[in-house]
Amino acid sequence: MTENTPQNPYEPQPGGPTPPEGGPAQPPSGGATPPPAGASPSPYDGPAQQPPSGPTQPPAYGGPTQPPAYGGPGGTYGTQPSGPFSVGEALSFGWRRFTGNWLFWVLFVLLTFVVGAIFSSGSFGDYQEINEAVMRGDISAQAGAGVSAGSSLLQLIGSLITSVLSALGINAALREAGGEKATWGALFRVNNLGMVILAALLLLAASFVGLLLCGLGLIAVAIFAVFTYHNVVDRNLNAWEAFTGSFRLVGKNFGAVFLLELALFGINIVGALLCGLGLFVTIPLATLALAFAFRRLTGGPVAA
Repeated sequence: MTENTPQNPYEPQPGGPTPPEGGPAQPPSGGATPPPAGASPSPYDGPAQQPPSGPTQPPAYGGPTQPPAYGGPGGTYGTQPSGPFSVGEALSFGWRRFTGNWLFWVLFVLLTFVVGAIFSSGSFGDYQEINEAVMRGDISAQAGAGVSAGSSLLQLIGSLITSVLSALGINAALREAGGEKATWGALFRVNNLGMVILAALLLLAASFVGLLLCGLGLIAVAIFAVFTYHNVVDRNLNAWEAFTGSFRLVGKNFGAVFLLELALFGINIVGALLCGLGLFVTIPLATLALAFAFRRLTGGPVAA
């Protein structure tokens, strides 16, 4: 046999092992012949066969590679840690988001003021003039009662529309909290607008009852129901669950929330003293700061 003649690996070679009886061992069907120990893989061999391991399943939501469900326990959701916050953190966040989108927020506050001015025609002074006109006999008692009722209904409608606008502003602030720049299109993009209206009616009724309780109930509603619209817009709760959930959330984090509300109240007073022009800055600042606080307390996404 010459030097260039290929040798059959299944023939016995001089000095080599004798193949077992029954013929040479055949490679297993369905797979490549494993190379001998110490041999380098040949480029003519096909790709290495991997042992079957079954279809790969994606990890379940909430597993090691997925963020936890919104508001769920454990871990952080978003780029900021969840949990208590400081007043300085909330105000700094609100100021950064306001200055980055100031034109939208100034125009939004202007819209709110215009709507409130249109529907606030009835005031305590107007009621006094109507009563005096009735006493002088200039108009009948029935006409005076009709005018008063019409003014009250107009005020109620105005308060309802203003409350819904406030909820839409909270929707925009929550988008800002998540890192999205609020726009006019996103302002009205609310899936549960009907529930927002029901929440506004519930808050108006609670405020009226609180006003009858020597004003103390009104203060309690202002402090503890501050996250009602947040719960409706961001967590898709119904009006009653959002109202009671806000009470529980503030109650569990009363110190941080109350200090923030106190700081925002003082800032809005300063804004009102500057001929009212400062409110174009302080109202958006307060809305954005409260959205930041809500997301931090509920473990929602917060932009860095």
